Amino acid sequence: MHESHWSRSDAVAVLDAPERRTTQDPVRLWKEVDLAEGEVVVDVGAGSGFFSFPASDLVGPRGHVFAVDVSRDLVDLLRERSEGRRFRNVEAVLSTARHIPLEDAAADVVLLANVLHGLPPSTLDEAVRTLRPGGRLVNVDWKKTPTPEGPPVKHRLSPAEAARALSARGLRPRRSFDLGPSHYVLVFERPRPARHPSRLVSAE
Repeated sequence: MHESHWSRSDAVAVLDAPERRTTQDPVRLWKEVDLAEGEVVVDVGAGSGFFSFPASDLVGPRGHVFAVDVSRDLVDLLRERSEGRRFRNVEAVLSTARHIPLEDAAADVVLLANVLHGLPPSTLDEAVRTLRPGGRLVNVDWKKTPTPEGPPVKHRLSPAEAARALSARGLRPRRSFDLGPSHYVLVFERPRPARHPSRLVSAE
């Protein structure tokens, strides 16, 4: 989402580069995190829909994908691309750094793909707000090592740094894995409210 200053053509050239599918396979990602038919996904910083549209195919007509971005140009692109698809279940959402215009606990899965290192704290708070209790937050991020593409290494977050940012918002780690040679994935869960057993009243 922090690349809102990109032109539409520049963003598409980077985000839709053919080689990206060999290093950040979106279908593999969604299968690894057990995305299921009928689930609701919020893709924060959706860009050109690289992860949103594969999610759309997996959640099917009973599911929904909110593709969120701060760039009006990219939101317009997402809307254009969603028209005429087999499942018209991708909804492009124009956001701001301070507010994602979705209801509380709307999502089964929230995706942050290559954005956490540049995400304002207010946007991260909003992303967590949209996640239902028991839902998963999936963070895809650049490894903190030099790569031909991507942000400068000094701007990247290590898995431990990313985990601290997510844990500070009450999320709990579930698992982690590599997605290609340059990216790691952290899966966190929003805890369900604790259930307190009813107090037993003595008959005496």
